[in-house]
Amino acid sequence: MNRLFRSPAPGFTLIEIMISLSILSIALLSIYAAQGNSLRASGRAENIQTASMLARQKMTEKMIELQKDMDKGKFPDDQINDQGNFEAPFDRFRFEFAVRKVEIPVVENPSDQNGQATGEGPATSTGKEPGAANQAPEQAQANLAKLVTKKISESVREITTKVIWQEMEEDQSIVVTTHISKLQ
Repeated sequence: MNRLFRSPAPGFTLIEIMISLSILSIALLSIYAAQGNSLRASGRAENIQTASMLARQKMTEKMIELQKDMDKGKFPDDQINDQGNFEAPFDRFRFEFAVRKVEIPVVENPSDQNGQATGEGPATSTGKEPGAANQAPEQAQANLAKLVTKKISESVREITTKVIWQEMEEDQSIVVTTHISKLQ
């Protein structure tokens, strides 16, 4: 009689084994996906670091050239563009370099139909208005703004270096920008 009510042999059933294998496969796939994402992020970080180093190097080379020209009294008046590829082992990176004048737009005050500027404050000052001695007429302010923007345009240049590379069949880039000025 003991043999009839005896429990089955110790071990796992087929369903228990299938469930544990399913859990194990899901866990392994998650680890595999995380590892792949980690490798992609590491590769991207390495590309960005390399591109940053190359951009600083190219910017420094071009700034030295511009400084030599400025020491000779030559300030870049025209837009300068240059592009090319880096040498091995960085030949998968390319650069674009540009020097351009800094242009600041001057906003004109809207005029009413009589030709006088609208807005707060008088168009001309008689000196009798409160605080009029401390306020410049709008036309004088506009002329001053034009003069300042003209001087900035004559004496400031924006220098931009862009490094471009291919990553996962798409162009990626990093841009470094600085300014130089001619002090007189």
